[in-house]
Amino acid sequence: MSSSLRARLVGFAFLGLLLAPAGCGGGAGSGDPQVDAASIWSLRCANCHGPEGRGDGPAGRAISPRPRDFSDAAWQRSVSDARIQRVIVEGGAALGLTPTMAPNPDLRGRPEVVDALVRRVRGFAPSEGGEPPGAAPPPR
Repeated sequence: MSSSLRARLVGFAFLGLLLAPAGCGGGAGSGDPQVDAASIWSLRCANCHGPEGRGDGPAGRAISPRPRDFSDAAWQRSVSDARIQRVIVEGGAALGLTPTMAPNPDLRGRPEVVDALVRRVRGFAPSEGGEPPGAAPPPR
C-alpha cells in the first residue's frame, strides 16, 4: 500500500470517528423544540458546519467537499425549507448530496425540532442590509 493511500485511509478513519456520533444521540428531548434544536446544533451540526454555520467547524475543515456555508445568500434563496428538512432527517446521500452529511433518523418523529433546526439554518442568512448573520435565528 502506498504511503499516499495509507494517509488517505487513516484520514478517512479519523473523519469517521469524528462524524460517527453526528447523526446519533445527542440532543435528547427536553420538551422544548428550541432547546432541543440548540442542543442538537451544538452536538451534531456545529462540528462540521461551525458555530456560525459557515462550514468551518473542526471536522468540516477536513471534509471534501466542505460543508454548506449557510451564510451564502444565493444558497439560502435557492433552497426550500422542505429540502432542508429532508437533508436534516435523511442525510446528504439520500438526496444526492455528500454522504458526509449524516442522517438524523431519530428526528423523523420530531417535526417541531426539525422545524427549529431549519429556522436556525435560515437564521445564518445575511440580513437584507447585508450585515453578517447572527448565531441565533429570528423566529419565522
